Amino acid sequence: TATGLTDVTGVQTCALPICPSGMVLVESVCMDRYEASRPDATAISPGSDGSRATSRAGVLPWHVSPMNVAVRDTFAQACADAGKRLCTADEFLDACEGPNGNTYFFGNAWDVEKCNCVDTFCDDWCAAQGISPCSTGANCGYTYGCFRLVPTGTFPECTNEYGLFDINGNVWEIVTFDEAPGYQARGGAYNCAGAADRLRCRFDQDWDSKIVGFRCCKDPES
Repeated sequence: TATGLTDVTGVQTCALPICPSGMVLVESVCMDRYEASRPDATAISPGSDGSRATSRAGVLPWHVSPMNVAVRDTFAQACADAGKRLCTADEFLDACEGPNGNTYFFGNAWDVEKCNCVDTFCDDWCAAQGISPCSTGANCGYTYGCFRLVPTGTFPECTNEYGLFDINGNVWEIVTFDEAPGYQARGGAYNCAGAADRLRCRFDQDWDSKIVGFRCCKDPES
């Protein structure tokens, strides 16, 4: 929330919360604009330097599989080493639903082209391979084997009013949660069947064999 200040004329004013560079304000928390990446990540490699989490466009996100408590702790430490923390389930939901409470990060209507999911590249694959007719229904990515992880920020329309990217798709994002096992996986991933369901903001993926990543949050300065 904003902090009340008094200017030189004695008029009460409000100072907006301040987020560090590379983060955006979502409700009352600062959140990384992009999925977390390792410091040495590139557009073709996720890197191997686990010293801290970074938030950058154009690099492959930090991701592992399978998921467990030790992975959550590794992600939490990577955020801490960057002076941040893992986002909570509630913070992620606020970011995903946006100010209008949408079903998906990008709106209420499912659109396979908005964010990176299992079926996003089916039409491109068919065009490149000269395949006609082309199956573009649910799970067509498995038919053609054309789904893939992409660098952060690749999809310019995978965003909302807050200015975040890739909240839906690419990799599952691990968030902290009060109940066991202490985390949830939100947002969907590039290799998930049933993408129209699993990319919903409120969907919690509860199995371990998944491609998981994260992004960091931080309480704002006033």
